[in-house]
Amino acid sequence: MSEESGSAGGGAGFTVLPAAGRRRYRWRNGLGVAEEIAVESSETRADSLPAWTLSIATVEADVTFSEFPGVDRWLMALSADGIGLMIDGTTQLLEHWQVAAFAGEASAASTGVDRPTLDLNLMVERGLHHGSLSAHRVEGAETIDLANEHTTILVLLDGRLSVQDVALSKYDALLLHTGGTRVTGHGIIALASISPVRQDSAYMPRAL
Repeated sequence: MSEESGSAGGGAGFTVLPAAGRRRYRWRNGLGVAEEIAVESSETRADSLPAWTLSIATVEADVTFSEFPGVDRWLMALSADGIGLMIDGTTQLLEHWQVAAFAGEASAASTGVDRPTLDLNLMVERGLHHGSLSAHRVEGAETIDLANEHTTILVLLDGRLSVQDVALSKYDALLLHTGGTRVTGHGIIALASISPVRQDSAYMPRAL
């Protein structure tokens, strides 16, 4: 499925970001791989890192995560077994669709990984953007309302959902434009929101 644009919810548009054919790349430290969902370049960083990025990473073992000074991170466990994390010496187990937030310069690693596992990663440039990442259940229909100047990306994690006549496959994403987008069906979605510093947060449906 190629990128498609459409409209929903009173004229608000969206762009489909299909899971098939995404750019795959190695982590900054070379210890894993990720698929890029969406990215925005930075005009302020001297290290060529983006202003924000959303990706799905594959973790195959207990490995150290790349460090990103000046970046805020959110990591959501996508696999049913969850994922163990050690962040600055503190361990925690993220269950399915739970999220951990941590600084990009933190010492972070996966723990207890005995089979490949997936996680959804949002990273934003600190001081330039706020970010949030959360999972939500859709039962029947939901309208996602956006605040001005927010970038919101919806990712289908499980189930069957559609927007207008566009049926989403697992891990397909929608880049939502200003306004409301009506999603119908039954499933679990992730919502990643990026907003300029000092902007109000967008409304989100009920969290799991």
